[in-house]
Amino acid sequence: MSKFDVFTKFKDLTAESLKDNKKLIIGLYIIFIICFILAWILSADKISAMVNSTLIANSTAQTPNMSSQVGALDLFISNEMGGIVTYLGSILFCIPAVIMLLYNAVNLGAIGQLFATISPKMGILYLVYIIPHGIFEITATVLESVAGILLFLFIWRFVKAWRTSDGAFEAFEKTKKGLIQSIVIFIFSTILLAIAAPIEAYVSVPLSAFICGGL
Repeated sequence: MSKFDVFTKFKDLTAESLKDNKKLIIGLYIIFIICFILAWILSADKISAMVNSTLIANSTAQTPNMSSQVGALDLFISNEMGGIVTYLGSILFCIPAVIMLLYNAVNLGAIGQLFATISPKMGILYLVYIIPHGIFEITATVLESVAGILLFLFIWRFVKAWRTSDGAFEAFEKTKKGLIQSIVIFIFSTILLAIAAPIEAYVSVPLSAFICGGL
């Protein structure tokens, strides 16, 4: 099989997997967005109490630097390791898949509120910083959770089928589609993270600084 055939096969499997699990993907995406917005809004009072007038004055006196000087490879490795832990850990009744999705959404929302509390300018800067790479990274986060859930469902269905079938091979044949789709979606999320990392390192930071400079 040529490289082109492998690419075509993977593309077709990815399209099929995303289509078959469209409702789950959309549902988790909606949950992520809702949690992000709620965390931003509901954390306002608590964060305002943490940010004193001296911090506000010092922070608004200069253009904030959101760059952590982290390279694209380091960003990718960090995000991918978290994704692997989420994916494999989801065999425990999907708990890591759900927790990591909620954690990322709430964390991003709370950080956004922190910047907005320091100054509206920094709140806008934060959104400008997130959007370019977040389109890929947040989607990857959602898909990692989807892949983890599908992995758990495969194991659950396999065990159930094994108990009612003639053997493990027959049970696997009945349920292997779920495992294949789980792996394909996780690989696709990895590709998205590989796209997001250089965008965050080399586009998001300069773009946010440029936009902020014009505010």
